[in-house]
Amino acid sequence: MTATELIETCDIPKSTVYRKLELLSDASLVREQDTINPGGGRTTKYERDFDDVLISMDEDNDFSVTVERPPRNADERLADIWSKMGDEL
Repeated sequence: MTATELIETCDIPKSTVYRKLELLSDASLVREQDTINPGGGRTTKYERDFDDVLISMDEDNDFSVTVERPPRNADERLADIWSKMGDEL
């Protein structure tokens, strides 16, 4: 979904959506996909970037979180690397 679609669907403020998307993106739980519009500009869609999340707690009340991710093909891995390089610039 786009941020606008999320705002409409969730009925929450725009600033909240962008703040939450940034947190989820930083945690690698959502993935951004940009497309160029024919009339100019770009649209960013956000999609879930995990298959499963497992939260466990042991007898000492220590917990762990395991995130299972879908396998990536070479093009997706390269796009991820390129995106991270862009963030550094």
